[in-house]
Amino acid sequence: MLAFWEILRPFNCLMASAAAIIGLLIAMVQDMHAALIIAGAVFLITGAGNVINDYYDRQIDAINRPDRPIPSKRVRPQTAFYYSIALFAAGCILAGLAGRICLAIAAFNSLLLFFYARNLKATPILGNLSVSYLTGSTFLFGGAVAGFMGILANQVPFGLSFLASMSREIAKDIEDMVGDQQGGARTLPILAGERAAAALAGLFGVAGVALSLLAPFGRLYLLIVAVADLLLLLSVYKVIRKDAAGSQKAIKKGMAVALLAFLAGALLS
Repeated sequence: MLAFWEILRPFNCLMASAAAIIGLLIAMVQDMHAALIIAGAVFLITGAGNVINDYYDRQIDAINRPDRPIPSKRVRPQTAFYYSIALFAAGCILAGLAGRICLAIAAFNSLLLFFYARNLKATPILGNLSVSYLTGSTFLFGGAVAGFMGILANQVPFGLSFLASMSREIAKDIEDMVGDQQGGARTLPILAGERAAAALAGLFGVAGVALSLLAPFGRLYLLIVAVADLLLLLSVYKVIRKDAAGSQKAIKKGMAVALLAFLAGALLS
C-alpha cells in the first residue's frame, strides 16, 4: 500500500493544494468548507496526473528513475492506469461541489494531464507549457470559487508559478537528456542543444523575478518574495553553469518561499 501513496508524490500534491487555498484567500474567500473541497480536489487530480505520467514513462523511468513504484515492480502498470482514472474522477466530483467554474477547470486539467502524459510530454516546448500552466492553474482553481473576479485576482501568482515552472521543466529536461535520448523523446535540449535550453530556462527565471515585484500585496509580501527571487536567480546561475539538478532544487525552494509570500499578502489584504 505504501507504493500507492508514494506514486502520488504526496509532497507535490500538498504543495498544489496549498497553492489552491492561497488562491482562495487572494480571492477574499474565507470558507473552511470550500477550502477543504478545493484542497482535496487538487490533491486527487495532481496525484492522478503523477500516476498516469509514471504509467506512460515507465520505460524511460527504468533508466532515469528505476526506484519509482512501477519500474521497481511494486505497482503493476495496468493497476496504476486504473488507479489514475479513479483519482481523476474523484477529484472532478469534489471540484463540482465548489462550483461550475471549478468543475470546468478540474475537467480540463484532468484531460490535459492525461494527454500530456500520453502525447504532449515528448513534444518540445508544448509539453513544458502544459506542465507550467497546470502548476500555475492551482491558484486560478482556488480563486474560481469566487467566480471570474477571483481568477483575475490570481493573475500574478499564476504568472510567477508559470514562469518558474517553465524554467524548472527545461532544467529537468537537461538533466534527463541521456535517458530521454534512449527513450526516443524529443525534448528541447535534445533538439536545440543544452546551451540554448539553459539560456531559455534562465530567461524564464529572470522573467519570474520581474513579475513577482508587480503583485499589489504590500511590504511583507515584498520582503518574503525577495528571498524567493534570490533563489530563482540562484537557479538561473546554476542552470547556466550546467548544474541542472541544482537549478531544479533552487527553483523548488524558491516556489515554496513564494507560496509563503502570497499567503502573507493574501492574509494582510
